[in-house]
Amino acid sequence: MRQCDETDQQIIERVLYHGHGADYALLVDRYGARLFAFVVTMVTRREDAEELAEDCFVKAFGRLGEYDATRSSFYTWLRCIAYRLCLDHVRRQPVVWLDMDEQTLQAVPDKAAELVMDAEDDRRIRLLTEAIHRLPPTERLLVQQFYFEQQSLNDIAEITGTEAGTLATRLHRIRKKLYQYIIMKEHGK
Repeated sequence: MRQCDETDQQIIERVLYHGHGADYALLVDRYGARLFAFVVTMVTRREDAEELAEDCFVKAFGRLGEYDATRSSFYTWLRCIAYRLCLDHVRRQPVVWLDMDEQTLQAVPDKAAELVMDAEDDRRIRLLTEAIHRLPPTERLLVQQFYFEQQSLNDIAEITGTEAGTLATRLHRIRKKLYQYIIMKEHGK
């Protein structure tokens, strides 16, 4: 039995250079639940998320020699792979997501949009949750990672391959969408 305090790099080296392929299961055990939680943010059907998380580990195992610990953590590298797998999956799904035209978004006051994520009463929290689930998967992931997982924009940029400044702009627009959705629902529209 291996030590729990081994680094990812030690396990990876054993798998790659010493023929201990079965030790890859240690990484699956270490990151399986977290990766599933990441995937289910983009792919809401549990069955699809389970399959995609498994596919991610299989793909990562096949590309393990490409992993570069000087560029990112193993978990960040896994999320990069998972993100791309999820994008491919959701692009094939015929779903209509919450979207609003530019004029509607421009009408939302910046200050009001900034406060939308600070909802405290039960009705607003329920509406906010509902609105987040209706966002396109990439936007839902951005909200989840930034607000709930408290990942930095730089970390999210690493995963998505998008500049941190661009992500900040997207978050601003997403908050406006969420605010507008809540206001529409509160007024019975």
